[in-house]
Amino acid sequence: MTPRIFTVPPGRPFLRALADAIVAGDLPAPGGAKPTPISLSSYTLLLPTRRATRALQDAFLSSTGGAAMLLPKIRPIAEGLEDLSLLAGSAGLAEFGPDSADIPPAISELERRLALTELVLAWSASMRRTDDDEIGAVVAAGASTPAQAARLAEELARLMDMVETENVPLDGLKTLVPEDFSEHWGKTLDFLRIVVEMWPAHLQANGVLSAAARRNQVILAEAKRLEALPPAGPVIVAGVTGSIPATAELMRVVAQLPQGAIVLPALDQHLDGASFALVAEKHPEHPQFGLAKLLKLLGVARETITELPGQALPKPKHARLKLISEAMRPAETTDQWHGYVAKADRSDVKSALDGMHRIVAPTAQDEAESVALILRDVLETPGRTAALVSPDRLLARRVGVRLQSWGITVDDSAGRPFAKTVPGAFLDLVIETIAQDFAPAALMALLKHPLTRLGLGASAVRRAGRTLELAAFRATYLGQGLHGVEAALERAARESAGDSDSGARRPRVVRRLWEEDWKNARDLVTRLRAAFQPWDGFARSGQPQSVQDLARAHVSIAEALSQLPDEVELKDAKGSKKDAPRAHPLWQNEAGEAAKLFFTGLLDPAVRAPHIGVEDYPDFYRSLIAGENVRPRIPVHPRLSIWGPFEARLQQPDVVVLGSLNEGTWPEAADPGPWLNRPMRAILGLPSPE
Repeated sequence: MTPRIFTVPPGRPFLRALADAIVAGDLPAPGGAKPTPISLSSYTLLLPTRRATRALQDAFLSSTGGAAMLLPKIRPIAEGLEDLSLLAGSAGLAEFGPDSADIPPAISELERRLALTELVLAWSASMRRTDDDEIGAVVAAGASTPAQAARLAEELARLMDMVETENVPLDGLKTLVPEDFSEHWGKTLDFLRIVVEMWPAHLQANGVLSAAARRNQVILAEAKRLEALPPAGPVIVAGVTGSIPATAELMRVVAQLPQGAIVLPALDQHLDGASFALVAEKHPEHPQFGLAKLLKLLGVARETITELPGQALPKPKHARLKLISEAMRPAETTDQWHGYVAKADRSDVKSALDGMHRIVAPTAQDEAESVALILRDVLETPGRTAALVSPDRLLARRVGVRLQSWGITVDDSAGRPFAKTVPGAFLDLVIETIAQDFAPAALMALLKHPLTRLGLGASAVRRAGRTLELAAFRATYLGQGLHGVEAALERAARESAGDSDSGARRPRVVRRLWEEDWKNARDLVTRLRAAFQPWDGFARSGQPQSVQDLARAHVSIAEALSQLPDEVELKDAKGSKKDAPRAHPLWQNEAGEAAKLFFTGLLDPAVRAPHIGVEDYPDFYRSLIAGENVRPRIPVHPRLSIWGPFEARLQQPDVVVLGSLNEGTWPEAADPGPWLNRPMRAILGLPSPE
């Protein structure tokens, strides 16, 4: 049976083309009967991401003109790992049929990170204990603090995901021969061998799987189910490149189903066959590498793949695709550029570039301003859509902030860094105040944060904070801790009340403070002392503490600092007082909920966590939370978006802005990671970092 494999050429909206073909009866086979609004529910569509599944629902509505119908079953095929984070747990992994229920759950990302951090710390300590091994001490220097160990654990987790995604067992690390590499790499391999032995045992003891391994098992179980019990309705895999071996196996099974079909995104059909075959063999950096490798695994020749019916491109767009294909040609075959230049019609090449513009911005701020102006201009035309596509998160935030100044809230697929949210900044200020031993700058930043209430009204805590700043910190301050703050406050009160020269040197605003202001400032220091009391025992002991105990104190202090006053009257519709539960302000909204989920996982007694020094906790916390994003659930403009390169796949707005096309950002600089170099990856069968 010849597999039904199609492609939608670049320049055509992929999801709309897919919906049009299904509604017209051209999928799973061209020229078929048009499905009725009810029979559409018998179709099963497997897409790469949840975002694509939501966009396809809108595409069906557009394709049918908004007519009533039962939508097909639309599922993400291998989505999940890109959404895993310390703020999201293990939710979101792909689930297919009932066979998925028999597969053990995946370990949470937080638990995995903590366990790996503990292993890295143990390895670093053992290296440093070896007095006669200078190389070991140098290697271990990169993990001498818990924060450094947490960052290395994150890199190690990324390596493990890659190994399991490529279906290369971790036992393959044993095949690496240290004698072939430097002694430095030999020490690294010693640690990786420890992980090979200890990590599977940790997973087995807890009855869980890694996220990548579970995803592979779920996908392969679905492939076996479809092969054993082919469904009565059509099954279509669309927009998936098969970069994951397990996904490629599922696509192979779907392609052989009686009503199965595959729709590939933007397959290059202009590059000559020899060069395309070279891409699959030697060029993982090429944008067509995944598709070339997939076709090789499926045993399908590229020439047998046809465009989806009704998606033919006009001549100028064909010329553009040919030009782009030539520009991306593998390096070994660039001698064929001479033939292309000799045969190309200059007018066709010129028309191929119509509608494309290049802006060279002198600074990053100018680039963000230009992008924001382009997106804003699109809104002047009703119904017109636009998107910024860029891996540069700083550019995305700058553009979002600039649009927000015009009252335009844009949909940013990556969300906002947790550290930049209100609760994220507050939690960081809490530990920064502790780390700085209540230095004036850190303490005043905390007191001026909107979440800091200490059981007082907003105006009361701000006024008391201003009094404390004027009295204690507007003169020479050499104190430490809250005792130093209290002593400075009392000294200022005495000097301002007397006629001494010291009192005269105080600013006039301090000398004119009322007695009530001094009283409120003293009360504020008392409340601060009570709020930070959970940390006092740790500071006095000087002994390493469990991360969970330190995190529990962190949460307790943050909740005490953000506690609202008790005198809040709630009234019903008749104006009578009533009692009602009130959520703590720290855990409200999507950022607060994400923070609560993070600390709930961290404080789980079943989670294994390392013991660290009290002074190491602030940096350790920041290393865990760094890079974590929160997706806001707020109304956004329906015609503007900001996407990363992965989220932009299958989407096609009217105007696309490609931002940060700078060497090192896009394309991204090769990052081999701290564990394995290129020869080691080649031995294991892992893809090159290039």
